[in-house]
Amino acid sequence: MSAQEQWRLEPISVTDCVEWHVTTSFAEHGVNPGFAVIENDSRIFHFAPRYLLAINQEGATPGVAATAEAIAVDVSGKWCGYRLRGSRARDVLMAGTQANLVLKGRACAALPLFDCPVVLVRTDSADEVWVPASYAESLCHALNKMEKML
Repeated sequence: MSAQEQWRLEPISVTDCVEWHVTTSFAEHGVNPGFAVIENDSRIFHFAPRYLLAINQEGATPGVAATAEAIAVDVSGKWCGYRLRGSRARDVLMAGTQANLVLKGRACAALPLFDCPVVLVRTDSADEVWVPASYAESLCHALNKMEKML
């Protein structure tokens, strides 16, 4: 990143994506919304009461999904992920939502960002934005437009 480049949006490679659904709640199995496991390129997000999103798991069933007798739905191609990096990345993100407040005490949260439904994820190295593929272009355009306004 150059000295003048204060933020950038890096696409995250997605090889497979599965949503796990339960009829009751994952909370009954000890996992509340906001839970996330991030290991290398693999991600598991519990962003809503009955949904768990597993990315780059190569067919592995997350332990909580197996315990909860969840139903797997292949949604490969449905989600796009982006890392926001750079000294102004948080400023750009905060222009569309109060990320610090929303993510307080949570690793992830589902919310609208610039009229796009997203899942925000905080990792050790960057904030991540996961968006349905049909909204990806609109979100990227809004983030780039916002950066010019700051």
